[in-house]
Amino acid sequence: MERKLRHPIVVYMPTYLIFYLRMTRKILLFSMLLALGFTASCKEDMPQPTPEPTPVVPEAPGTPEPSTDPTNPTPPASPAEPTPSVPKPSDYRIATRMVVEPIKEKTAEMLSKLKIEDFAWRGNKDAIKLADLLPFVTFKASDLDGEPYTLTAEDLKLLELVDMKYEEHGSYRDYIAFKVRYNHISGTSVLRIPVSRRDYFMQKFQVNKDFVPQYYLGGIAHLFPASAGEILKEYDRAKYAVVLTDARADHSNNDLSFRGLVHLVGTGMEEPVMVLNFEAKGFKPLSALQGQLTFVTSGELNERMRDRLKKIQKSKTITDAVVLQLVQNNPNSWIKLASPGIQNTYGGELQWDGDHLVGVLSGGHDTRDIYLENARFAINSARYDKAAGTVTLGVELIAANGIAVSGVTTTLVIRSVNPLSFRS
Repeated sequence: MERKLRHPIVVYMPTYLIFYLRMTRKILLFSMLLALGFTASCKEDMPQPTPEPTPVVPEAPGTPEPSTDPTNPTPPASPAEPTPSVPKPSDYRIATRMVVEPIKEKTAEMLSKLKIEDFAWRGNKDAIKLADLLPFVTFKASDLDGEPYTLTAEDLKLLELVDMKYEEHGSYRDYIAFKVRYNHISGTSVLRIPVSRRDYFMQKFQVNKDFVPQYYLGGIAHLFPASAGEILKEYDRAKYAVVLTDARADHSNNDLSFRGLVHLVGTGMEEPVMVLNFEAKGFKPLSALQGQLTFVTSGELNERMRDRLKKIQKSKTITDAVVLQLVQNNPNSWIKLASPGIQNTYGGELQWDGDHLVGVLSGGHDTRDIYLENARFAINSARYDKAAGTVTLGVELIAANGIAVSGVTTTLVIRSVNPLSFRS
């Protein structure tokens, strides 16, 4: 009997099918892995774009790193010289179109720092140089468009001042005048810096405010300038001689105006370089005489009162009212017969000069600051004491130096006034 072989698939189907499927799965997985590896390899071989670096912003010069300590913050950096907003003109334009402008806020400082006097009148032409002026002025120039360009520190290194001189003008409004040379190019215009000669010298001579309130105005004005003493603060007398003159007293306000003629010692100048006007304020008012002004009777005053009372007693009884009426008819004629004086720490005498009551220098005591021009007095009361033989008058200063005065009162005791028939 012939033997027939079975078909492999039929005969071996379960076994081979399982084997086939397993082999197919492995092949598939292997293929996938190969594909992935190939793709990664290709990606690595491709050229990659280089990332752009983050730009670094440079720090401004002089900018400190910020402090991390909140209790000690970093101070702000000092700003550098600002860059001019106007384009710099050519050197030629700078030299020929330059101007100089004073810094107004620094005018007083300029007058105190510059050696104007040496430069102008003492013959020292090197007393003022460009470096001396720079803190107080600004140099500018412009192109044809007229926009001002301020010279920088570097520009100023190329600047020279030539033909410098001091120009004197009316009303003491003077100038420091010069021409310029910039980077060896000469300018043609004359530049001028204004100088107030009055303000310059007023910084050197000032009223002594400690002197004024110690004295009465009348005597100081009357004897001026001999009485002026230390009315000006101390100044360099080796360089200056100040002649005081033209005193004008304002008795209503206790002020004194006067002039000072300033002469420069050692220059040979005969005329004063400056005439200054001064005003001294705050002299002692006449009301301060209260409690100081005194009157003491005299032999002549006693005799006159005695004679008048002798005549009166023939027709009427002598009473306080009778005596007051007697002395009020012409009070100054009675007051001028008494001896005036000042009662203060040192004492002092006064004397009559016509209708004026004036101070004197006597016994080392100086009352010459007291000058009561056309002094007028009133007698407000009179008391007759028959037993003591006295008349006591209440005296008041009511006017002097052209102004009314109030509150200055004193008493005057006239002695030995009883007529002989009254004496016991």
